[in-house]
Amino acid sequence: MNFFYPLRVALISLLTVACFLHCTASAVAATDEPEADQQEDVYLFTTFRGNGEDGLRFAYSFDGLQWANVPGRFLKPLVGDSKLMRDPSLLRGPDGTFHLVWTTGWKGDQGFGHSSSADLVHWSPQQFVPVMQHEPTTVNVWAPELFYDDVQMQYIICWASTIPGRFPDYQEDHDNNHRMYYTTTKDFKTFTPSKLFLDPDFSVIDCRIVKRDHDYVLVLKDNTRPERNLRVAFGETPLGPWENISPPFTRKFTEGPTVLNLEDEWLIYYDAYQDYSYGAVKTRDFKSFTNIDSEVAFPEGHKHGTALKITRKELAYLIRVGSEQIRDVRLPVEPALPQTDIDKRLAAIDQVAKKGPFQPNWDSLKGFQTPEWLRDGKFGIFIHWGPYSVPAFGSEWYPRNMYSKGTPEYDHHLKEFGPHAEFGYKDFIPLFKAEKFDPAAWADLFHEAGVKYVIPVAEHHDGFPMYDCEFTEWSAAKKGPQRDILGELAPALREREIVFGASSHRAEHWWFFDQGMLIDSDVLDPRNSSLYGPANNKRVAETHAEMPDKQFLDDWLLRTCEIVDKYQPEVIYFDWWICQPVFQPYLQRFAAYYYNRGAEWGKQVTIDYKQWEGQSFPEGTGVFDIERGLAPGIRPDFWQTDTSVSKNSWGYVSNHEYKDVDSIIDDLIDVVSKNGALLLNIGPKADGTIPEPEQRMLRTIGAWLKVNGEAIYSTRPWKMFGEGPTLAVGGSFADTKRQPFTGEDFRFTTKGDTLYAIALAPPENEKLLVKSLSTTTGNIESVSVLGSDDSLEWSQSDKGLAVDLPPERISEFAITLKITGLKLNQPAGSPE
Repeated sequence: MNFFYPLRVALISLLTVACFLHCTASAVAATDEPEADQQEDVYLFTTFRGNGEDGLRFAYSFDGLQWANVPGRFLKPLVGDSKLMRDPSLLRGPDGTFHLVWTTGWKGDQGFGHSSSADLVHWSPQQFVPVMQHEPTTVNVWAPELFYDDVQMQYIICWASTIPGRFPDYQEDHDNNHRMYYTTTKDFKTFTPSKLFLDPDFSVIDCRIVKRDHDYVLVLKDNTRPERNLRVAFGETPLGPWENISPPFTRKFTEGPTVLNLEDEWLIYYDAYQDYSYGAVKTRDFKSFTNIDSEVAFPEGHKHGTALKITRKELAYLIRVGSEQIRDVRLPVEPALPQTDIDKRLAAIDQVAKKGPFQPNWDSLKGFQTPEWLRDGKFGIFIHWGPYSVPAFGSEWYPRNMYSKGTPEYDHHLKEFGPHAEFGYKDFIPLFKAEKFDPAAWADLFHEAGVKYVIPVAEHHDGFPMYDCEFTEWSAAKKGPQRDILGELAPALREREIVFGASSHRAEHWWFFDQGMLIDSDVLDPRNSSLYGPANNKRVAETHAEMPDKQFLDDWLLRTCEIVDKYQPEVIYFDWWICQPVFQPYLQRFAAYYYNRGAEWGKQVTIDYKQWEGQSFPEGTGVFDIERGLAPGIRPDFWQTDTSVSKNSWGYVSNHEYKDVDSIIDDLIDVVSKNGALLLNIGPKADGTIPEPEQRMLRTIGAWLKVNGEAIYSTRPWKMFGEGPTLAVGGSFADTKRQPFTGEDFRFTTKGDTLYAIALAPPENEKLLVKSLSTTTGNIESVSVLGSDDSLEWSQSDKGLAVDLPPERISEFAITLKITGLKLNQPAGSPE
């Protein structure tokens, strides 16, 4: 018997369940449904189980009556003394962001929990909001409820608290006599002082604010003995005063009202907690109510939260994510060094992080300044290279996807290399020889291309460092090529006066090989754990349930600081998974360490970060990066986009779908006009050579920059980034979605008193019209075109600047007009 057999049997059972649930998600979001159907509303119910220890759950319905479980758990509670999540109240704000508040404990906590999300899966760092600390005898803060006041444009949170002796007890216990309180906020960062929300002269909890056409309704629980049932009150504002409290409209021992609008009817769901059942009433006017308990059905164990509308697409994503969660599956990894050595190194890191000028906190780190070399350089090269270039199939995610059943990489691997237990990813490493790697030749090519900085990936998600790493035996310096790739490339680049940087994707390694835990593969072999481990389930980690632990996070910090100290990069780039909240204190420690090291070296250094599926670095603490995308307009802070020469991969594959050079040049111009820089990726082959098509592309870009570089390098944006009919789609992963630019599309840059107007395509009739440069802009003194000594015929009118280009075409790519005489008004992103 294979000694991995018991583990494999258990995992296969889990996988069978996961596959069934994934089919459910596919049914919800069938690929043949029209896009409009994907946007149709469905209903989502927040809920919890038991005492609330395991966190946020969801139920869904297509009609508001029959409810089913969304598989999985989506946010493990981490705040409050008891770390519970009860009474989860969810609301989508006017900007599309979901906000969640919840009860953190039965007694003792003087506040509630809060987190936010763009997609209901990836949540911001949880915060505890202390709203009753000014009343030290407060017993509890129960059932916080969210409401958005669209008149005052603020969020209202109301909750129930007991302050013993504050109100007459009547029949209630001294520590169970509740009144409703509230606070407001616009940003969930600052909150108004808590005030009394409702005192109906009896104990009250579980209030829900409902907006009707011209007034507001408050659904509440009368918590006095022997009632314990639901009533309604009415008010002209969402803060009351609340009047005309109705008689009870539910039976006794009901609570947790949730209100959902279905066209011309309102459903009010409630928890009949003594019967361990869930029921509902319907109403049109909140005066007469019809019991519909027999018409509704809820999952077993369902407890009260809130109900709201979401799209079918959002629901399908929730079901898919939930169905992919597999808990308590992990490959243990032994630390690379004795714990005493690790502790000493961490202490040394913290000593540097605290010595200044920066401190390991966000307020201090906002003293960061974008390096001038980056603001001037504009154009960089990104390099994805590793053992994944050996199979050269799919993408640089081959190491993960080769273990994932149903993917092309999985099938390809079986066909070309055999069973995964016999030939795994580790077996590509001896074939990764880099025998033709010539760092000087690379540097020469980049110099010819007009590149000003280069960022090779120091370690990708696969956990194979391309440098001499002390914390693993699996590195390019010790296996495969047995060369310190970063150590050889850095001096070659600096010899060419190209800034050297490095990229770390170590954070993603926490889960990158999790699919190998679900099949008969070499990932299950403990002897390979230092390469593949911990292989934790990605979906479980994203719910905060099984987040990276201290051992992994300490190792992440040690490896990243090792790159800093060994190679002194002037930029460190991070991929997206550092957006997980657990990384926050480590990011602050690293940033302070790195920026303080930069000060020691006398170098301007920077961190490139993303905000994808969460939050990593706050604005003003580094350079924001948009992956495969553009900005819709001029950003006040300098930024960067990273994209690839290939549409389908970052690493080398044999079937690249290359972009055309014209589109890359246009993207460079567009980014620079909006106060940014372009980081363009290439993927070398396993032997260390850069593919010929990519070399040609770089040389072509370099030839264009040799003529037009003065409109790119050391420039600053104008008061507007450009004009023209073609929309540059903003946001991540949109680099192939825009239409080709035309000769009517212009981008503007400035240098001193010179304005550059760059036509993003040659005009068909050799005539250009820049509409933004009409006589109302000011009087132009001279116009010339870069790359030509011919004098130009031009005129300025109320229609714009009209230019006749020389008869011989100057370039097959973008054409730059150099304009003088205008008084240039530069935006905040420009130097004075």
